[in-house]
Amino acid sequence: MLFILVPVLALMTAGIGAAIGVRKADVNADEWHVDPTSAPPTGNPNWYRLTPDSAPADRDTQRDGSSPVFAVDVAALAAAFDAVALGDERVEVIAGSATDGFVTYMQRSALFGFPDFVSVAFVDVDGGSSLSIFSRSQFGKSDLNVNEKRVKKWVEATEQRLA
Repeated sequence: MLFILVPVLALMTAGIGAAIGVRKADVNADEWHVDPTSAPPTGNPNWYRLTPDSAPADRDTQRDGSSPVFAVDVAALAAAFDAVALGDERVEVIAGSATDGFVTYMQRSALFGFPDFVSVAFVDVDGGSSLSIFSRSQFGKSDLNVNEKRVKKWVEATEQRLA
């Protein structure tokens, strides 16, 4: 019995220690607050980006998408998106602000607190406004499409908020 209990306790202790370490690690806002249109991919499939079709992004067919055009001005889009993002769980602003047109949010995973960073720029386009979003994970090679799902969820909720 003891030969089972000791390894289980050791694994639990290591897991708790790792979770605390990830949550307490410093976040360098300068490293993560990047232009979502021109930021390079992470080198791993742990990111997702939406940009307006007119944006000069070097697109990856699997990890880049086209952002919608909203029939509102940039300020209204920024305010609506900011309310949606900050209304989600475990989200905080680490740099910039939506009112300035360029903001980076950090959202931590529920269990271990792994940080994901979402940089957003709001822009004028023909027919209204749009946004560029670059969402990526700090840790891990794969994100199991968490970044793509988050971006799509926040954009859909913004569309509903502005309807």
